[in-house]
This record gives sequence, C-alpha cells and structure tokens, in this order.
Amino acid sequence: MTGTGSLRRALPLAALIVLLAAAPGYAFDDTGLPPSGGKGSGDSSGNLEAIAQGYRLTYPTGRPSGASRPLASVNVNWTPPPCWFGPKYTPEQFKAEYTKNFNDELPQVHGTFRTAMGMDRDHYQNGLDYPGGDKGYKDFNSAEAGKGMWWLVTVNPDADPSAQMGCNDQTPRWVPNGQMPPAGTGHVITPEMLSRLAFAHTRVPGVKIVTNPAGPQTVNIPTWVTLRQVYTPVKVRASVDLGGGREIWAETTAEPSAVHITPGTSDAIVFPSSGDCPIGPDGKVGAAYNGDPKAAPPCGVTYLRSTQNTPPYQLDVSVNWQVSWTGSNGGSYALPDGRVGDPREVTVREIQTINN
Repeated sequence: MTGTGSLRRALPLAALIVLLAAAPGYAFDDTGLPPSGGKGSGDSSGNLEAIAQGYRLTYPTGRPSGASRPLASVNVNWTPPPCWFGPKYTPEQFKAEYTKNFNDELPQVHGTFRTAMGMDRDHYQNGLDYPGGDKGYKDFNSAEAGKGMWWLVTVNPDADPSAQMGCNDQTPRWVPNGQMPPAGTGHVITPEMLSRLAFAHTRVPGVKIVTNPAGPQTVNIPTWVTLRQVYTPVKVRASVDLGGGREIWAETTAEPSAVHITPGTSDAIVFPSSGDCPIGPDGKVGAAYNGDPKAAPPCGVTYLRSTQNTPPYQLDVSVNWQVSWTGSNGGSYALPDGRVGDPREVTVREIQTINN
C-alpha cells in the first residue's frame, strides 16, 4: 500500500469523524513510507526505509550484510508495534501532501461528507476551531516553520491488518521542537516502541553448516560440525529527533548465547551430550577434524542408523540470541530471545565390508 493511497483513503474517514464527534482529522497516515509496501531502496542497513517511517536506525556493531538474516523471536506472540505517532512533516511538506490528497479525493465524495472534508481542511488551513478547545491552524502553521513538526501516525507495513485498525483514532498535531504531545495523545512513540522496532530490524549472521567428512556420513563414525560464520554481539539503535537538541532512543543488543544441534533422528548421539555447542571467544563454533578417529568433536553427531530406507535426516544447527535494550528513559530491559537456523539434509550410509 502506498502512502498516497492511505492518506486519500483516510480523508473520507475524517469526514465521518467530524460529523460524529465534531473533531478534526483523518484516521491514520503512512505517507512517509517508501512505495511498494514500505520496502525502501535504502542501503543494506535499511536507514532510508527507517527514516521514511519517522525514526532513524544506526548500527553501532554488526552492520547488516548481504548474508545477514532477520532475527526471529522465539516468542510466537511477540510483534513490533503496529503503528506509532511521531514527527513526520514540516509545514510545507504537510501542506503539499494534504492538499494533493484532498484534491484527489474531493470529487469522489458528496453531501455531508464533502462538507465535513471542507471543515477538516479549514481546520488546518484557515484556522477553524473545533469544540473542545482544539484550535485551528493558519496555512498549516507555516509561520512556525523551523520551530516544530507535524506529528502523524505511521502504520507499520508489516503489521497484521487487524492490529492496524486500532491506529485509526489519532489526528495530526503540531508539536513544538523538543516537546512531546499532550498527555492522552494516542500511539505516541516511546523508547519501548523503538526497542521493538530495533529488534525487528536486527540482522545477524546466518548458519552455514560444514561437515567433516563432507558429503554422505557413515554409521558409527563421528561427524564433525563447524559453522562458517563468526557470532559476536549485534547492536541496533532506533531514535527519533524531537528537535531542539532532544531525542528519544532505544538500543538493542543481541548476544549469541547458545548453538544447538539437532540430528533429525533419535538414532544418533550428539556432541556435546546437551546438544549445545560452545561458542569460542573469537565467535567461532566447532572445530575441524583433528585426525584422531576416537576423538569426540566439540560440536557434532554420530548417526547410528543409515538412511538407506528412509529420507535424508534434517541436521539442524540453530543459534540462539539473548536480546536486551537500554533507552533514553533509563534502565535496562529484556526482549524475547531470537533464533536463526538453517537445516540441511544429511545422507548416512552403512560401513561397507569386504569378505575374502
């Protein structure tokens, strides 16, 4: 969904809000999102995409690369915020976007809805006050340019549509530099929200399994497993500039905590017996075969039954990450653990013997 389409769709809803509640506004806006559902064309770090969504991402450590993988939460119920209310437009930008979408939408509505849309425009353009003390603005508050920003709701393009519907109750508001909206304003961006957005943008090394011996494995002979990647902490910082030298921010830290090996069958022995392969001080996992056929690998598996009459086994090595965050609100907090894995098929053969 494009941002223009969202704002156009929201204007008739604003008319309904005005008619029913004598209050201004349209339901939500994602006009700052890049086209094609928010998949921006920024660099590999995603900075341009994040800036378009009203916050900025930086990577103090672990900048993403083409081989990086999204960090999936182990908590299936965990989600990033469906929307957030934050600084979005200068007066000039808001005026241009609002006017364009108003003119595009107006010919499609009639009667009381058309009247209400006119009231909404007059609130932002001609100073029309609404009951309840919501003062109108002159020319989209152009006289205050540089002294604040228009705050709007941005919808997370990856959120569930049902969760997005809960974002339809906050109208645009002018907020002076360095300040937050008044108490009671809905969906206001917080450090906790930013921590979840940072988590959602965390990219960690994938899992590339290397076995020794390579190719098919052999019953009762240890398979030594190493991973090509190096696993070290990854930090992601999400921030919002409030102007006036003030910002709110959150920084997440994902630390590799365990590498778990699952052989794909109960007819196997894993090394170590817990199945948790140690991560070395250098971030490496596993070791190459040392030439001793009796040695136990630091990370590996011995298969006890061949796959001659069964499909290949699914050897799965997954990396667990512990995630925490700190923010401009002070303190340190936990987020759900994350996990990345990449199963591979393993064929196991019997030891062949030759009788003389």
